[in-house]
Amino acid sequence: MPTSTVANTVDIPAGGSAARNPDLNWSQVRETILMLGLSVAQIRQAMLESKVSLDTLTHTFAATHDKINDIRTTLQQDLAASPAAQQLAGHIADIDAINHRAVVAFQFYDRLTQQLDHACGSIACLADLVADPQRLFVPNEWLLLQQRIRSQFTMEQEHQLFDNILHGMSLEDALKQVTAPQHDGQPAAGDIELF
Repeated sequence: MPTSTVANTVDIPAGGSAARNPDLNWSQVRETILMLGLSVAQIRQAMLESKVSLDTLTHTFAATHDKINDIRTTLQQDLAASPAAQQLAGHIADIDAINHRAVVAFQFYDRLTQQLDHACGSIACLADLVADPQRLFVPNEWLLLQQRIRSQFTMEQEHQLFDNILHGMSLEDALKQVTAPQHDGQPAAGDIELF
């Protein structure tokens, strides 16, 4: 089956779907691979679009941080003894703390993109296996696929989710078990994983 490459090495059948006008070469495998390729393309597109917005926000918060420091320095030099300067310094400290919380929240975007990238890799590996009739019906090939997918994960939550689902836990229960607790809309500080 001729193929063309889509993001993250998913090889999709050339010519698109034949479901509307099936011929003798039509197969559910071809259609499955097309849909897997579409899923990867949608994830990649969402990641690219969100990166532009995140870059804008990141630059905005960096500029805000610089302006806060400029104001703080000016206050310390000119009005350090006045009550108004002390009140402004308190407001500046509050704004700086809010900015800091926002920057920490941006770190979770990195985590999200890493998870989406792993999902794309998993889909690509699955598409590769499904496209190969020599491997498709061989249980050991599915075991190797599972091991390959799991080995690409870098976060403990990804490993736990994978293991729980493969051991028969329902999707809902598996997600509940690995979902980080939220505090004021932000994951707890201990839930941050550096990668």
